[in-house]
Amino acid sequence: MMDGARRLRSLLAEGRLIVAPGATDAFTARLIESLGFPAIYLGGNAIGLHLAAGQPLVTLTETVDCARQVLGAIEAPLIVDAGAGFGEPAHTHRAVRELERAGIAAIHIDDQPYPKRARYHVGQGGLAPMDEVAGKLKIACEARRSKDFLIFARTDALRVTGSLDETIARCRAYVAAGVDGLMVLDLAPADAAAVRQAVPGVPLAWFVSPAMPAPPLTELAAAGFRLALYPFNTVAAIAEAVTNTWTALRDSGEIPQSPALLSHLRGSVQELIGMRTYWDIEARTVAAPAKETKTS
Repeated sequence: MMDGARRLRSLLAEGRLIVAPGATDAFTARLIESLGFPAIYLGGNAIGLHLAAGQPLVTLTETVDCARQVLGAIEAPLIVDAGAGFGEPAHTHRAVRELERAGIAAIHIDDQPYPKRARYHVGQGGLAPMDEVAGKLKIACEARRSKDFLIFARTDALRVTGSLDETIARCRAYVAAGVDGLMVLDLAPADAAAVRQAVPGVPLAWFVSPAMPAPPLTELAAAGFRLALYPFNTVAAIAEAVTNTWTALRDSGEIPQSPALLSHLRGSVQELIGMRTYWDIEARTVAAPAKETKTS
């Protein structure tokens, strides 16, 4: 079987839009894969929320551990958020080696300063110097052992500066450093053509952002995006469903789930995680418990 990195490269070569919904853990990744999506995304924010720690505080070790758990549950290529590379160029070199060794298909490295600031998530993000980021990305590309392992550069320049010219300058510098693709935070489909013209032939990834509504897939494909990542939607769905379920029980004393629903989902999720294999093994290898006989 072709490994994840080669499969993702092959999908990109086909020229169609690849949709990669975001997972938070092995279970949600398996669920997403079962719906037929060709790739899975594991974002830093999802990892941070999964750990109840927050993205800026997530470590390389935690990222690799979470990725390995997800990879153990899926066959689809996994794309992982590598933050700002977890440090200076030497640290980024080690990070790339560890992430590649885990079996990840692709990572993206952003141009935020490191260490990441907690206030980034309240709209106070910043940018590291362009030359510094380009140097880090060059080291990251040199660190990978397989030519198939994909490294995308993510720039937050459009959000931080509001300047498309500044954003394009950074895109050009990052492509010159050797990255395989680009991700521009808050890039609208209408502005994608300018970026694609500045760096022709480089795959462009779209990244859902709370700052703007998610366009239809047809619009993203028409704008020339090759990859669509959805980092927060699964987290939002979980938070909404869990909150609604237990709020109802707290306030009314009743849980808004029928026995029929619970029975159906209990069976379907057991099938989803592969329990059928173990049921069949036990049916062949473990004797059924003896029935009790009544005595008078």
